[in-house]
Amino acid sequence: MSGENPVVSMIGSGSASAMLAARALLAGNGVDYRWIDSDTDPVGRLLAEHSRLALERPVALFADGSELPAPARFVDPHPAPTGREPADAPATKERRVGMAVPARTSPQNAEVYLTSAQWRSELARRVGLRTQPDRELYDVAIVGAGPAGLTAAVYAASEGLRTVVLERVAPGGQASTSSRIENYPGFPDGISGTELTSGAHQQALRFGAEILVGVEIIRAEPEPDGSFDLYLSGGGQLRARSSVIATGVVYRHLDAPGVEQLIGCGVSYGSAPAKAPGHRDQDVVLVGGANSAGQAALHLAEYARSVQMIVRADSLGAGMSHYLVDRITAHPNITVLTGTHVVAAGGQRSLENVTVVNRQQQQRELPADAMYVLIGGQPLTAGIEGWLRCDEGGYLMTGPDLHRDSHTKWWPLARDPLPLESSQPGVFVAGDVRHGSIKRVASAVGEGAMAIALLHTYLDQHTNGR
Repeated sequence: MSGENPVVSMIGSGSASAMLAARALLAGNGVDYRWIDSDTDPVGRLLAEHSRLALERPVALFADGSELPAPARFVDPHPAPTGREPADAPATKERRVGMAVPARTSPQNAEVYLTSAQWRSELARRVGLRTQPDRELYDVAIVGAGPAGLTAAVYAASEGLRTVVLERVAPGGQASTSSRIENYPGFPDGISGTELTSGAHQQALRFGAEILVGVEIIRAEPEPDGSFDLYLSGGGQLRARSSVIATGVVYRHLDAPGVEQLIGCGVSYGSAPAKAPGHRDQDVVLVGGANSAGQAALHLAEYARSVQMIVRADSLGAGMSHYLVDRITAHPNITVLTGTHVVAAGGQRSLENVTVVNRQQQQRELPADAMYVLIGGQPLTAGIEGWLRCDEGGYLMTGPDLHRDSHTKWWPLARDPLPLESSQPGVFVAGDVRHGSIKRVASAVGEGAMAIALLHTYLDQHTNGR
């Protein structure tokens, strides 16, 4: 994290949203940085008290003495009950192409989100990350650099397509946070998510793909020839003849008193493997019952004194692969509480306890130095609702699913949509953000490769006027 000569020092409350977002960006991209928490670090408190630096909002300090204050309010995309048009919105309404705020960010936060995205892009640029496209025109713009997006980039670039990838935080996506993926074909001893995705990242770069990080689309405008003008949060602009959306999902937020206030102070969404050694001889609570939760529990249990898994389902096997269930059941440091959910998180400056209740309404308080929440995801459908067809959960509809309701006007052409093609011709969808997708790394990789094969078909047909 911090070396003798860090590129940037982040100063501010360690639980502030902007600080957490900056840490994800910097650590995820291997940037050497210094972290000064004004809540717990004496130097940070001194700076805040005597110079008011970072007292009101976090600030990035660079080696040349320049500063980059965070926005007064920083908003990241997260699940919200509002801000998304219903799935049965009339197909005859004018389809919107405008500012690309995530569909799960409420409308009142749209401008705040835009400011936040631009700040993250500026931070990325100033620490030396690539935020600007080299070309004006690309054959394909891939949005998202998880397993699906990186695979699409490998296949597109290796087949001679001018390829650009736009990634909001860091290449790898949620898969990069898996300590060990044991059911991915070809790796009998398992492989970490970081190893798997970093290899795909390097492969895509070697074939000539451009990968921009800390960058989001803030506006998209279709052109008469079927291409799109994309305006980026880093100030850049490009045109793409086609696109692959592989934005994935964000973890669903845990709605219980105390949780929101303790994010960054013991409460985390997802599970970064690098954090596990810091929990040596501590008590950890992990909320969730899918494979990602199982992998995280096993990794944390190698260090923590205890790991207690909170699972809503009546059995661990309801949402988890059998091999993980067996290993978790046999691990002496892991306790599984099924039919149980979290109702509160408590602590003064940091997390101290978690209150859970079971189906018999029996309540108990668990000691907790940390809590990781992995309770399923909601799609990062970045600003396309009202433009691209989604299901009721916000996942993008593709291929034959576009014709399975009465709103056939979402598909504008006489030909049928190709598999994985969205309601906008030439825009394909791969990975977890797609309606009906299988939430596995291997399936995301397969869809990323398949999307490029179908994209070739689209480009050939479009060139020939079909």
